Amino acid sequence: MLRSYSYPIRFFVITVTMICTSSYASTLAENVDMYELGKKVYMTGPESCQNCHGAMGTGTSRSKVNLTEPTTWKAFEYQSILKDSDADLDYNTVAKAVISLGGRGWNERHFAELRNHLSNPNEKLTPFDEDMVGLKGPSRKVLLNHVKRLIRKSGLPKASQDEIEDLLSASVLTYIKQEFVD
Repeated sequence: MLRSYSYPIRFFVITVTMICTSSYASTLAENVDMYELGKKVYMTGPESCQNCHGAMGTGTSRSKVNLTEPTTWKAFEYQSILKDSDADLDYNTVAKAVISLGGRGWNERHFAELRNHLSNPNEKLTPFDEDMVGLKGPSRKVLLNHVKRLIRKSGLPKASQDEIEDLLSASVLTYIKQEFVD
């Protein structure tokens, strides 16, 4: 049975996927060392990913999320819970979106909509931790300027703010997967 709510969540997933795989984003990714950029994002600033997830990705007192085990990530949990519903989520897409928007931003935009797709109303779906700042933290401007310089240096045309944020979130996920998962 298709629910009337399926369009918005599918639109979200399709939109995020299209943005992340656009030709310009692909061109950017080809001209930027995604691992090194992701490492810089992961480690830069007072509210960096490393401050909560730790140097080894196994978590700290601020966050118990273990980045070395993707099956424990909330994004993977969402994918698993919704696998038998009319919503089709990929945990990588959700992970990149929450890195970009932060926990609060992702919850405000998508959590209520996501809950509507539960096939079993007794299943408990919890929102992302709203302390997770993602790219919305105090180092955002420094990171955006760093990418703008990388783009200029590589001779590529100017990128939009969204394209830069997509590149940053994809680079962090690349770093996490190569450093902690593989």
